[in-house]
Amino acid sequence: MTQKPLDNEINRLLQELIITIGSKGIKEKEIPSRLLFEIYNMSRNNMSKVLSDSATWVDPQLIDTMLDQGIIQRVTSENIEKYALTFKGMAQAIQTKYGKTLEEQFINFLEQSDHKFATTEQTPLSWKEKLASLSLILIASTSTSSAVRLNNDANKTVLDEVFEKTLACLKKFGLVGKNEELKMPSRGEHPVSALMSRVNELARKTNLYYKNAREVSGYYFDVEKDGDIDNKRLFFLLRKIFGYYDPNCNYGEMYKELEEISQFYSPRFMARSTNPMISLSILKGLKEFMNHQVWRLPQQSQCHLAAETTTKQVSKDCKTKELKTRA
Repeated sequence: MTQKPLDNEINRLLQELIITIGSKGIKEKEIPSRLLFEIYNMSRNNMSKVLSDSATWVDPQLIDTMLDQGIIQRVTSENIEKYALTFKGMAQAIQTKYGKTLEEQFINFLEQSDHKFATTEQTPLSWKEKLASLSLILIASTSTSSAVRLNNDANKTVLDEVFEKTLACLKKFGLVGKNEELKMPSRGEHPVSALMSRVNELARKTNLYYKNAREVSGYYFDVEKDGDIDNKRLFFLLRKIFGYYDPNCNYGEMYKELEEISQFYSPRFMARSTNPMISLSILKGLKEFMNHQVWRLPQQSQCHLAAETTTKQVSKDCKTKELKTRA
């Protein structure tokens, strides 16, 4: 078999992949330098979708050869056998189409990986990462035994409510954009599972405090020490979540809303072991952070609130900056 028909087929599969990946924000001219890195760093679900959507028919005379050489892989889609390029196949196609050698591609991949490693920790949390982080803290998911497990529908339902309440609070007090919404995944995945499976960089951004017990779909922040909350770790996470200090924001009112969420929902999760004192320590730490730590963050000039009515009410209340300690 001559090499040209094989190269033509590989290039055709690459083109199918380029068409699919185009919707992900990668331009044609960036394909040689970014394609492998971007696909490799996708979530499992996104990578699977890209490979599935780009999969297509392959010349039957070339299938065995391409499979034997590790250039393509089978992708079952709606009971129809299709084929997509492997990473080896992508690299070979890039070399053929763009003249970028395997060594050049490998070095480029390493450089991009090094850059990502060096910058991820300094990258601010996205609104979804803020939501997931604050929610886990409020419900005292702070150890392997207290981790919220999403391998049952009851916990998914409760966490979904926590997300809704917490997101509303974050939007009201300007910590996330007022237009951010939790959307229903298109493939029938539960919204809670969808969000938690996509915060892939949260561990790196939070000094590896964020943990994922994959075998039970459990999620938690490792912030306990000697049976109590380690405030140093807790404050680190809260600084990441809040990001800045807004002198116009009523942190006292925000605390009250977060406290209600914590007290109402924390006891409602199944299949975990919790210590009530941990929940109290978290709320105590959150109050201390808002009273004495949040103002140390870089200053934000104004609140970004969800609606004009909310803006007026919160602005009126924003004269009180510190929380009143309960008797």
